[in-house]
Amino acid sequence: MSPPMPRLLAGALAALAATVISSAASADSCAPVTRSNVAACAVGASAAVRSDREAVAAAAGRRVAASPWLPSNPVLAVTLARRGGTDGRGDALNYTASLSQEIAIAGQRGARRRAAEADVDARVQEGAATARRVAADGYSAWFDVVAARDAVAVARRLESTAQQIARVTRGRADAGVGSPLEAEVADAASLRVTQARVEAERELRVDTARLAALLGRDPLREHVAVAGDLEPLGGADAIARSASEDLARRRPEVLALANERRAHEARAEALRRARVPSPALQVFAQNDGYDERVLGAGLSVPIPLPEPVGRLHAGEIREAEALARQTGAKRELVVRELGAELAAAVATYEGRREEAALFTRERALRSEQLLSEIGAEIEAGRLPVRDALLAQQQLIDVLRGAVETRRALCLASVELALAAGVALEGGAR
Repeated sequence: MSPPMPRLLAGALAALAATVISSAASADSCAPVTRSNVAACAVGASAAVRSDREAVAAAAGRRVAASPWLPSNPVLAVTLARRGGTDGRGDALNYTASLSQEIAIAGQRGARRRAAEADVDARVQEGAATARRVAADGYSAWFDVVAARDAVAVARRLESTAQQIARVTRGRADAGVGSPLEAEVADAASLRVTQARVEAERELRVDTARLAALLGRDPLREHVAVAGDLEPLGGADAIARSASEDLARRRPEVLALANERRAHEARAEALRRARVPSPALQVFAQNDGYDERVLGAGLSVPIPLPEPVGRLHAGEIREAEALARQTGAKRELVVRELGAELAAAVATYEGRREEAALFTRERALRSEQLLSEIGAEIEAGRLPVRDALLAQQQLIDVLRGAVETRRALCLASVELALAAGVALEGGAR
């Protein structure tokens, strides 16, 4: 017996819910936005995910449409007629009542159901793929905001230090113990650092607006608070060590294409089975002549005529078979592309990990401490201004590089998890 509509929809949507993040994340659960909730918040606010869920519901509806046992509803026909009396006989009321039912005998229903079920599976996998991309975009946007926030904090500390160096150098020049040229150079260096601080604040506003848009908020009016540190997704090292093309083959994008091919093949089979005529059984009762009762039964069978005289679905079958082959070729292409994407993601993550290892926390703290001491060294005359400005630039590069390499490592971990098809932290598989 075919499952009723509520059960079917519930099953399809439950399957999708098993592969995507629940969209029930409330506004309160997304304030502030952290690494543990950003994926759920992004997917919950995604119109693309909602669209794919409706696509699953539509496919489930097509499956219900393929579920009836009978190919058509019974046909009841009734006719009435009055026979005028002759030779002294009175008038008679004639009637005919017939009931006919078409019956599919070639398994068309099963083929149509298999096509519909494969279509549902394909839509579920597409929804999973969309949810994973949205979750990855949410992580990337969140990491960008956190990195921009840290970059602004560093830029403000650097600006304060650069201004201090400029004041000390200008004071020495005004006191006649330093060169005015050196004071101008120090002022120019301070100006560049201030310009970098303004640029860092601009990038923070841009990244925050992008995150707000992903969360379904007004990027111009709603403030998005973030909390957390720049830490890559867990398990990225293990993924990089065990990555193989088999991981790419399990991506939902590949599974969706495999199901689409299965659906096209099942549609072609259903069309081939539809060539077999479906007989119609008929029973009838009539009152004929002058109250002469007749009961009977009959069988009608359509006569298939060869194309182009008749219709044997030759064009539709060729189309479905060609679409199946095309989808198979697309699957092979996608597998190759995803394999290359995975290899690139592994290489990028390993490279970013090596870069980030160069900028240890101890090195960043030491550079910041040395920057704060440059002004005192200049004022005490133990460090020439030119050497101080050169050292200042080198130390600034270290502090900025520490934030940027950490951000790049976090983004690389997201791309690696996405390319490997594994579960994103708190996100979709």
